[in-house]
Amino acid sequence: MVIEPKRFSFESYPRHHELSWLLSEALLVESCSLSKHQRIQIAHGIYWHHTKPFRRDDKFIDAEKIFTIFNASLGNMTINDIYFQAKVVLKDVSVFVSKFNISSLMPDFAKIFVLTENNLPKFKKYDNILDDLERYKNDIRHNALNNLIRSAVISADRLVSSCSAEDLEEYLAEGSLKELVDNLEQEDGQLLNGIRSCLEGFEKRFPSSDQNRVQSEVAKKLSNLQKIAKINGLPNISVLEGPAGCGKTKISLEWALLTEAKKIIWICPRVQVCLGLLNDLTGSDYLPDCHIEIFTGEYKKILSGGIAFDDAPETNEDAYFSGDIVITTIDQAVNTVITHHKVVALTDLMQAHVVFDEFHELIHMPAFNLLFAELLEAKKKRVSQANTLLVSATPHYFFLKEFLDIPSEDIVAIESFNRSRYLIEFKTYNEKEVLSPLITEDQQSNTFIISNTAQDAQLGYLKHYSTENSVLLHSKYTKQDKAYWFNQVYESFKRNGNRRFDVLRSGPIIQASLNISCDRMLTELTCAENWLQRLGRLDRFGVNTEVNHYITVLPESIGREGKQTSHCARFLNQLCIWQSTKAWLKFLKDKLTDNGEVNINQLYKYYREFYSNPASQKALKEDFLKALKKSVDLINDKVIDPISIPQKTKRTDEIIKISANSLRSDSRFVQMAICRVTETLRYEFINDYAYSEDLDSSLLQTYLTASVESMRGYGEDNNNLVQYMRKKHHNIKYGSGYKQARNEWDLIKEARSPETPIYLSYTPNDLEHIGGMDVAHPQAIYYVISDKQPVGAMSIDKLKQHFQKTET
Repeated sequence: MVIEPKRFSFESYPRHHELSWLLSEALLVESCSLSKHQRIQIAHGIYWHHTKPFRRDDKFIDAEKIFTIFNASLGNMTINDIYFQAKVVLKDVSVFVSKFNISSLMPDFAKIFVLTENNLPKFKKYDNILDDLERYKNDIRHNALNNLIRSAVISADRLVSSCSAEDLEEYLAEGSLKELVDNLEQEDGQLLNGIRSCLEGFEKRFPSSDQNRVQSEVAKKLSNLQKIAKINGLPNISVLEGPAGCGKTKISLEWALLTEAKKIIWICPRVQVCLGLLNDLTGSDYLPDCHIEIFTGEYKKILSGGIAFDDAPETNEDAYFSGDIVITTIDQAVNTVITHHKVVALTDLMQAHVVFDEFHELIHMPAFNLLFAELLEAKKKRVSQANTLLVSATPHYFFLKEFLDIPSEDIVAIESFNRSRYLIEFKTYNEKEVLSPLITEDQQSNTFIISNTAQDAQLGYLKHYSTENSVLLHSKYTKQDKAYWFNQVYESFKRNGNRRFDVLRSGPIIQASLNISCDRMLTELTCAENWLQRLGRLDRFGVNTEVNHYITVLPESIGREGKQTSHCARFLNQLCIWQSTKAWLKFLKDKLTDNGEVNINQLYKYYREFYSNPASQKALKEDFLKALKKSVDLINDKVIDPISIPQKTKRTDEIIKISANSLRSDSRFVQMAICRVTETLRYEFINDYAYSEDLDSSLLQTYLTASVESMRGYGEDNNNLVQYMRKKHHNIKYGSGYKQARNEWDLIKEARSPETPIYLSYTPNDLEHIGGMDVAHPQAIYYVISDKQPVGAMSIDKLKQHFQKTET
């Protein structure tokens, strides 16, 4: 009988990176040329230059277990035999090193193998044991260095692996390996010529313009910081501060020209900001002949020569990040420091000029604030060639100075050219007795109403459906609807727009990087950054001769007592901006004169003074530390160690799934029945769903997502729509062979795919299988539509509170 040998599996044996780490710890333990921190960084780079294999029962959790299992597999050999073979290889390496004039970089190696007592390197090191900014900053520096070393090792590994044996032998023999690295350097393209043409165009259209002159002066100040950084051996990371409409995009381009950029990577906080910037840069006034690339999770295109966005083909994978300017999201940027397959893109980021646009939005975004700081810390290692520009109208000086260590002299401000007058007003209401005026009050022509939540904007739109010529914009639409109505808003309210609508009711989605304007604005109370960003859409182009009214609406409990009892206050607290919002409200009221009339530049002067005020600094620090704690929890929960899982056979129609470890939000695909609101403000249920139940991978834009927290009722069992689906769905869809899920977490796991969404509501016909509309969940969420436009996802409970059902 022939006995088949046991199939080899990494389930039972250590992998290359695990053994390399074990050997390296022994080799370097006595090295005098390396510091303790350098040895830690080397160990991290070696261990994490490969992904961990997925193992059902991972035994390789420390040095002793790796050693014991490996040693048992050696047969007649010993670990010292392996160790001495490794030293022979390293001796050969030292011969090659002598040809590159870097012999001083070779450490001394221990003579014999000694098993290390060190723990396996953690992929990310963060803790929130103490409320201490310095502790967070030390972790950032530690992780940033690890990112760079890991990226260098992986990039070198892939670069060498791409060479033929003959080429590699020639490189080594001639001592010319550097040529491989030289091939990675970014080449000159059309960028600088394109920027020159752009700036010359502005000069021709607006000769002897003060605006052009001042913008150019600011760009020169920013570029001079590179020269100062070179003299002092400091990192060239600077900040451009400028109110809405002052030309920050144009200044950024001139800065890139003066500092001789070969490529710009333009990083935005949201896809919507990316699309707005893409629209600007590809326009005839800017860079129509350059290659402008958009690279986000959903859009990957390169535009040039006037080609329309819809006509541009999808970018081939081998052409990613090849544009003269690459517009991308912070999500894509941080992937370079939290994933394995995108880590080499960190090399592109390190070489390129980088602009972080609207960076203030990252400050209170859980996880992104820390990972953004890691990227900046890595860029600082390029010293005067860091070439990084942070751009915002509201730069949050506490974050810049106390957290990022950017000095005041590296912040260059430009004043607004808008000389319009603004009347700042405050309106309070008793939340226990009435709804917010943002919802209840009719508004006049060319007014924006900006609420902190989509729900309030939806209710306001429906309440005045028949009396206002209004448009509604927020985030609770299908992507297709959001893109369409975003464009309708832009076309109506842009400079010389078509004025199709009189009133815009919106969530926070419009508060930054949208070139639209109104004559009157109401906003819900929010922090200083959001408040000023929203103001930037009020008489944005400075054309009004009459005073512009900016009205801040807040509950009496905040205005009178500063209490955190209202829905508004609790919501701001969830965003980690409650204390600083209170401080801003008090500071602003104290600063305003009796009639509250100011101009833009006065308001920004107050904003700067706010950050110098001791009481304000205390509130800002409290909010920021709370945000950092959330960030650490999210990173430790979500940023799992890079793991390789055995590949399954791929489908030809591969469906895009939501990452189980997305930092943006814990969302899943959902389905909703449609509810229609009539002109008489009655609602009725339609026998249709928000999108077809038959999956079509070409129609991903129509799908909907929602947070797991919201669909589970924020911890309230009576409001848990996932549990309702688990109990009812198999009876509702019994004809399709659907089997009841074991528990709600199985449903949540499957809902990462659009093929198996969570049903947040059902059509009347479907509910007939289990007793009709009477058994519909009282908190079911429907996709509400009207005759004018979609209203978006809303709880039926909210509709019942404010509107009546159509009688059948």
